[in-house]
Amino acid sequence: MELKNDLDRMSYALALNMATSIRHMPAEINYDIFGEAVKELLKGGEPAITQAEYREYMQKLQQKLAEAEQSANADSAAALEEEKAFFEQNAKAEGIITTASGLQYQVLTPGKGGEKPGPRDVVRVHYEGKLLSGKIFDSSIARGEPIEFPVDQVIPGWTEALQLMEIGSKFRLFIPSRLGYGAHGAGNVIPPNATLIFEVELIGFFKDK
Repeated sequence: MELKNDLDRMSYALALNMATSIRHMPAEINYDIFGEAVKELLKGGEPAITQAEYREYMQKLQQKLAEAEQSANADSAAALEEEKAFFEQNAKAEGIITTASGLQYQVLTPGKGGEKPGPRDVVRVHYEGKLLSGKIFDSSIARGEPIEFPVDQVIPGWTEALQLMEIGSKFRLFIPSRLGYGAHGAGNVIPPNATLIFEVELIGFFKDK
């Protein structure tokens, strides 16, 4: 799609706004019909359904959304119970350290030098992230390239853990959802109230320029 001028870009921005609003709607939508209907109606075309049908199917859509919300709430509550049980049991495992915030970590490889990054430093790390199910949701290791970012611009569990690490160290992190992505999760990758498990290697760090 080529955007040639401001009108094109403004039109695209409106489409992006609409798409962002409905993309994660927890109900099935025929996007071909949706797109054609928007185009026809904006041109002044006659609706293909009656007002009575409109009310009927909007009520059905609202019912589906309500059912999906109830299901999501039940799943979230179950995830929190699973998380609580996991952290209580994990705290008893050998080598597990629990901080005041509830973050748990295990030192897999000690670092050296004694110096640790501060909240305003930029770190260079290799990492792999999993859910409790064992599903890998992100991995710089798989991509074959470390990543750099400021310590204070990631999830709270990472920000805390990175300041405990020396260069060359490798930690396994167990991050409760409140120190991760919380009740909202992260798109379709990380569900609500998800416990996150990371293996993180601190390659180096430097002051932000």
